[in-house]
Amino acid sequence: MSDHQSLSFTQRGIRPINKLICLSLVSAALLMLDSRYAPVQTAKRYVATALVPLQWVATQPVEWYKYGSALFQSQNYLLSENQRLMQENSRLKLQVHHADLQAKELSDLKSLYSLSQHGLKITTAAEVVSNGREPIGSHLTINKGSKEGVRAGDAVVDDTGLIGQVSEVHPLTAEVSLLTDSNTVVPIMVARTGVRSLVYGGSGELLLRYFPTDADLQPNDILVTSGLDSVYPAGIPVAKVMQTSRNAGTPFYRVQLTALAAFRSSKYVLVLPQTEQPAVQAASAASAVAASAPTAP
Repeated sequence: MSDHQSLSFTQRGIRPINKLICLSLVSAALLMLDSRYAPVQTAKRYVATALVPLQWVATQPVEWYKYGSALFQSQNYLLSENQRLMQENSRLKLQVHHADLQAKELSDLKSLYSLSQHGLKITTAAEVVSNGREPIGSHLTINKGSKEGVRAGDAVVDDTGLIGQVSEVHPLTAEVSLLTDSNTVVPIMVARTGVRSLVYGGSGELLLRYFPTDADLQPNDILVTSGLDSVYPAGIPVAKVMQTSRNAGTPFYRVQLTALAAFRSSKYVLVLPQTEQPAVQAASAASAVAASAPTAP
């Protein structure tokens, strides 16, 4: 009999149906007490107050999860928004630089157009496409050549002054020797006084070698082309006198010049045609007079 009881898989106790009946009766009694007796309501308030910390602790994992999720989403949003704003800023900067470049090009073209209104006979306007084969060279390449009427020896200017002379011409391009080239010599005169001389190029600078000390020359004087040759029309700004001093032992000034043209930053230039040699003109006029004169009997 004892062996049979030890092998039993069931335990004696209150049956589930009885538990349900008992709990239902207790619930009904508590509801009646809650609705009819004030001390029960007071006890409920005390119990609710005591359970607040437990409720707070129970809700914290959910709140932390919500906070972490919101923080992660906010961080991702801020990172993506920051990246978008950086890209937009870069795009706007490029647009501003492009607009500034276009404005500068428009200003250069307007300046060249205004220069063309001052009586200069212009063969063509050209764009500088290269600064030459050397980083700091004495030549430029323009995008106009013999097909547009450009000839070797034509003068080249920008809106601020004389740049140089066409030295080599191709069908579609031409090479320009700058004023600073060692082979360049430009007849000039002082705009203020009209005294004439020559400006030489050499070693990337302009030289006024033989200006007599008995002539008036002062800092800030502007040197312009004198027009005494067939290449450079008269009145084109060439250089500005920065400093003068008397060269001991010689009758000439020691002069420091700065070119007025923007050799490296000008994008557009003008090509001026050569004029007929004055000597040729004079010879032609003399020949015409001699031919029309009556012969002696």
